[in-house]
Amino acid sequence: MTIMENKLPLVSVVMPVYNARLFVADAIESILSQTYQNFELVIVDDHSKDNSREIIESYQKRYPNKIRVIYLSKTLDKSGDCATNTAIKQARGTYIAKMDADDIASPLRLEKQVEFLEAHKDIFLVGTQAYVIDRDGNNIGEKHNPTTHNEIYNQYFLYNCIIHPSIMFRSEGQKEQFYDIAFPCFNEYWTFFKYMTEGKKFANLEEPLLFYRLHGKNDTFTHIKKKFMSTLSIKKSFIAKLGYKPSFKQVIVTILQSIVVFSMPEKALLFVYLLCRNVISYQSILQNIKLNKLQSIPLFQTNN
Repeated sequence: MTIMENKLPLVSVVMPVYNARLFVADAIESILSQTYQNFELVIVDDHSKDNSREIIESYQKRYPNKIRVIYLSKTLDKSGDCATNTAIKQARGTYIAKMDADDIASPLRLEKQVEFLEAHKDIFLVGTQAYVIDRDGNNIGEKHNPTTHNEIYNQYFLYNCIIHPSIMFRSEGQKEQFYDIAFPCFNEYWTFFKYMTEGKKFANLEEPLLFYRLHGKNDTFTHIKKKFMSTLSIKKSFIAKLGYKPSFKQVIVTILQSIVVFSMPEKALLFVYLLCRNVISYQSILQNIKLNKLQSIPLFQTNN
């Protein structure tokens, strides 16, 4: 990709880190290995209790012109959204890309997203599809979401069809407080819809350009019932605060989702969710059972 290098990077990759010692090196390496190189990597360590800081420091020393690091004196929490806001305030790029410390970016990710945003000036934020991998990096499925703004908007009440760590967006006027921290978790779900109601357009690329890791301790998939309650609160706010009018079908589906969530054991919910969203297949489950590899299925992973 031939885009002239500027004094300031065109892209700022922001990465919140909290107790990610097992995976943060892979995440950093995947950004450093991008085909598109006019970027900076802004890492915010959210006061990790493990040795994530030492790993980050080793990379910063090796790549001082690429990596900037902010170490927080206390954990901001809120699923990393507060830490990400801190990184965004320090970002210098025209485009800002989100990256999580336990995922892996495809080498073409930044190149493809920059090309898309350069060609589609009306789009504010673009995500991608994703491969799903286990803690050891084995491919166990895929995450697919709608690609056009209208499709995303129409599906959004039912579920967040933007893969959060895959996004790239325009930094224009968003640096002070990109995420509206209004809920205990899933503030991106609220924030993205708020932007859409303000007229900002979203899109997803068709290609899977992220390896989304399931390892049993993903923030999204812990305390599922409690977090489902949070999503219901957010949906109520879509209606009460943003004036959204869900269809009859959306209301019925939400009621059915609630019945399923509150009638099933907590541990089974992740398993059912992954099957319903076609993230993993029955065939892959049976294959892993035959190979005595139950540990490769996130539901059965318990070790640190």
